[in-house]
Amino acid sequence: MKLRETIHSMTRRCNGWDYHSPSIYMITFSLADRSKPLLGDLVIHPPEHIPPSPYEIKAHIEHSELGKAVLEIWKKLPQAFPEITPLLLQLMPEHLHGILHVTRQMPKHLGQIICSFKGKCSNAYWDIMPEMRKISLFEDDYQDTILFRKGQLDNMLSYALDNPRRLAVKRMFPNLFQEQRLIQFAGGFFSGIGNHFLLDYPVFRQVQVSRYGFYCADFDKIKRSFMTNIQFGTALVSPCISEGERKIAYEAIEHNVPVIILKNNGFDKYYKPSGKLFDACAAGRLLMLAPSAWKYSYSNEKMTREKACVLNALAQRICGNGACEISYNGYVPPNLDQLVQEALVP
Repeated sequence: MKLRETIHSMTRRCNGWDYHSPSIYMITFSLADRSKPLLGDLVIHPPEHIPPSPYEIKAHIEHSELGKAVLEIWKKLPQAFPEITPLLLQLMPEHLHGILHVTRQMPKHLGQIICSFKGKCSNAYWDIMPEMRKISLFEDDYQDTILFRKGQLDNMLSYALDNPRRLAVKRMFPNLFQEQRLIQFAGGFFSGIGNHFLLDYPVFRQVQVSRYGFYCADFDKIKRSFMTNIQFGTALVSPCISEGERKIAYEAIEHNVPVIILKNNGFDKYYKPSGKLFDACAAGRLLMLAPSAWKYSYSNEKMTREKACVLNALAQRICGNGACEISYNGYVPPNLDQLVQEALVP
């Protein structure tokens, strides 16, 4: 049997996209040795009170000599590649996020330009630390995000600029961002990130909205019923598979309602939730759970019909009296109960 090659997230590219073409790209890559904060140090501004709210924490990166050199090399990219306008470079102690605007068709692939940038940064590294000569500063590959949608640039800029604060939050609330394995609950084991004490809540309510339900005229009524009938001591539970489920979960988070999200993939040691989920996690209002048997996969794990059925059944099991009656439309695995139990085995 021929094994399919695993394509890791940091080397994946958008299928069919011409990386010579004009667009805005966000580039992310890390130091070859992430244990050393070579690019700078995190400076956390003293909070006004202890413990602080994660929303109030402020921080910045104080660039090292090497970090300043990397920043200068980034600014000079247009000298070698006039088709490129650098929009932002956010240095972190051991990785970076850069946003580039490619204004016209390039003769070189974006990957060649990133390779050139990394090479110049390594030269600066060797000038500053001659003893590290011939050891690359950065890892071999990179991750890219291409701007396709209206408003995506603002999201890219916000994400990059907010990185120091998120790192400060992770350091000040470390237990909420560390994977916890073998969480025993609902007759089996889960891995999780977030506030596992949400599992002690007295009431769970399942959020389940079919794709049809989201597009039907009654969706706003469904959403209001969730938001107006949530009592103190209630946590919402959902795999957030459909757009309707995600909208209700995000609105609940905005209203400070605790949410438990079931995932179809595990967690690696660098995993952290993004956007509003990050702050909800830091505030103790979010728990992300994955069945223990579903280990982390570097490739983006697609939500198969079988896994969706398992996650919905798990949400029902967790919620008990707060579970939804699910009318499955289409294929349902005949051995669903067995699949659920197998997913919970460590």
